[in-house]
Amino acid sequence: MTTETSQLPATEGTDSISERRAVARIDGGRTQVRQSAIGLLRGDHVTFGQGAVGAIMSSGDVALSQAGTRTAIAGGGMRIRQGGGGMFLAGGDAEIHQGGVGTMVALGDVRVTQGGAVVAVAGRVEAAEGTWVGVALTPRLELAPGARVVAGPAQAAIAGAVAGAVVGTLLLIARRLRGG
Repeated sequence: MTTETSQLPATEGTDSISERRAVARIDGGRTQVRQSAIGLLRGDHVTFGQGAVGAIMSSGDVALSQAGTRTAIAGGGMRIRQGGGGMFLAGGDAEIHQGGVGTMVALGDVRVTQGGAVVAVAGRVEAAEGTWVGVALTPRLELAPGARVVAGPAQAAIAGAVAGAVVGTLLLIARRLRGG
């Protein structure tokens, strides 16, 4: 169902621009949407601002500004400004500025400024001053003064080993109690 819909002037290279929509799904090439509520947003390159979307799927880059999503998958890079959400997967570099995410997985680097991530997985995780990362799984962790990481790669490995040992021991005890 579409509520109020208006087409905006297209910017160079943009196939579809929509504003003030409430729809289940939008498919397009280079797609720009703002001030909307969308269930699924798909495109080659997606720019979404000032709204909420259930999921974003893009073969190229994704830019999210003053908006939130549960899941975003980008074949290219990802940029989040004053927004956030649950699970983010980027085929390139990812940047979070004044926002927060549950999980950010990037094949490139992850840079967090004035925001945070519960889990960040990347080739390099960079946390600027005043930011936080819960768990950083990366071979290269760069922390500015005042940045916080609850668990880096070493702590995460130790926690994983301890959790594995505890679960293994409990399963062994349960098997013996059942007579198996």
